[in-house]
Amino acid sequence: ALSRKKRFEKQLTQIDGTLTTIEFQREALENASTNTEVLKAMQVAAKSLKTAHNDMDIDNVHDVMDEIHEQQEIASEIADAISNPVGFGHNMDEDDLMAELEELEQEALSEQLLDTGGASMAPDLPDVPSTAPPKPAANKKEKDELDEMAELEAWAS
Repeated sequence: ALSRKKRFEKQLTQIDGTLTTIEFQREALENASTNTEVLKAMQVAAKSLKTAHNDMDIDNVHDVMDEIHEQQEIASEIADAISNPVGFGHNMDEDDLMAELEELEQEALSEQLLDTGGASMAPDLPDVPSTAPPKPAANKKEKDELDEMAELEAWAS
């Protein structure tokens, strides 16, 4: 019985090894099949790209892009020419205009500061009261809260 058990264990080990080998082969075949399908798809894509690019030449593409760039520059120049104001006689630099505006504002401010108009600069203000202002009457709730706070302070110290 012991030799039979050993023989069955040996057969079980051999069958397990065979199954493992078959499993590896099945996975390798699946991978090979997947790789074949991927390669076929890539070949079809390459042929399609070649067909699509058959009529294109890189020099033609560059020429078309240069023409587009030139036309965009012309359109920009036309837009600039149209947007310039007409009838002013001459073009003013924006920095010059801003400097002139600041100069005029500064002159106006200087005139305002220098022009006292003969009147006193201090406005008429009421006299300062000689007595302390009256304290507002505390309502009962506030008074109770203040008393409680005083008790807590006394207790805490």
